[in-house]
Amino acid sequence: MASVALDVGLLERRHDRRVAGGGSRFGDSAVVRPGQAVALVNICRRGALIESAARLRPGAHTELQLFTGTSRARVTGRLDRCQVVRLDPIAYRGVIVFDECLDIGLGDEGSE
Repeated sequence: MASVALDVGLLERRHDRRVAGGGSRFGDSAVVRPGQAVALVNICRRGALIESAARLRPGAHTELQLFTGTSRARVTGRLDRCQVVRLDPIAYRGVIVFDECLDIGLGDEGSE
């Protein structure tokens, strides 16, 4: 039987450095396609924790649009999980796992 080697670093996002909101490069608001406004709770180079008034569907492929002062960055990914965090008004938190690593402006993206 063939062995399968997995890069645990790619699977284990908890080791990545996170920054609140959009970090040093992006604002704390974003848009999930097809136009749903979300708040950026925290972000790392491999994913983002977002909060939304609309339900998020785990497993769905999506695009997250992040904004700087003068431009917009787009990153595709998959909604990994979602939970209700508040009932009145209702709010959902979900994790988007990016398809590719994103430069979030920390200057040491290669380090773990």
